This record gives sequence, structure tokens and C-alpha cells, in this order.
Amino acid sequence: MNPVAMYQMIAFLLKYPNEELMKELPYLKQEIEHLNDPLIKNKLHKFIEIVSDTHLTDWVDHYVETFDFGKVTNLYVTYLKLGEHRKRGMELLQLKNFYEQAGFFVTDKELPDYLPLMLEFCAQVSMEKSNELLQLHSKSIWMIREKLSEAGSYYDLLFDALFLQMEANGLEIEPYNQEIVNAEVR
Repeated sequence: MNPVAMYQMIAFLLKYPNEELMKELPYLKQEIEHLNDPLIKNKLHKFIEIVSDTHLTDWVDHYVETFDFGKVTNLYVTYLKLGEHRKRGMELLQLKNFYEQAGFFVTDKELPDYLPLMLEFCAQVSMEKSNELLQLHSKSIWMIREKLSEAGSYYDLLFDALFLQMEANGLEIEPYNQEIVNAEVR
């Protein structure tokens, strides 16, 4: 599986859980088998194993509690840094312009700093362009990952896989802690 497909898979797995997503899990599990990186493979397998063994309503409850009600674990990467401050509006506009300059047009359905949207963008542009975007927001993404881990959320496995892929794509991430991400899956 190539890096762009990896970003697309993680974006897909970070979306709101539903029946369609549940039905796709066996297919995704097969796709993961094509990965060369055993650490990424382990993280994604473990995540899929957990959600496959979780009833859909429990998965939805966990998702809502984690991402919809969690101010420090929501999937809007500029929120953690700027909250509702008006500077965030400027950063969102700059992000939308960044997308458009790369030929990627976002709808008004989602804010441009929504991590699954960002990863979909990364899956459709050059590695150089995706690295530029992810480098700009790596600290915020890492902070979300840390808060997920502190809360005991299995979503930290997806963030670990994301950071491993970012590293494989040549990104140097601070305050990225490679030892935590590389640790054996629980």
C-alpha cells in the first residue's frame, strides 16, 4: 500500500462510525496485509480488531465522547491551538487557500482543519505538498494523539500509524516521541 492510500485509509477510519464503515472493516484488514511496515500494520490491525469486536452503538458512543465532546481531542487541528479566537478564522482561510492552490476544493460542509479532510487532501497531492501541510500542523496532531492516549482511547492507534507514515515520508516531527509510537501494541 502506498503512502497516499495510507492517508486515505486513516481518514476513512477517523470518520463517524456507521454500518457502511463496519462492513468495510474486513476489506481494510485485507488491504493492511499489503503493508511493508510491521509497526504500522500492527497499529492498524489492532484498531480494526478492537472496533470489529465493539458493538456499533458502543463504537459510536466512544467516537462522540472522544471527538464531539472532547475539546482537546476533537479532530479540528487548529482548535486546540486557537480555540474560538478570531485568529483561527484567518488560519482556516489560509488553509482553504492552500488547498485551492493545489487544485483541491473543499465544500462548506466541513472546516478545512478537519483532520480526515486534511488526510484526504494528502492522499490526492504530491508527497511534497502533503508533507508541507502535515509539517505545519504536526504539533497539534501530536497533542491530539497525546490526549487520546491519556484518555485511554483506541483511536491513538490510528494516530500512531499516521505518525509512523509521516516519518516514513521524511517528516521530522516535534514534539513527536518515536518511542511511544514505536512501542508494541497494547
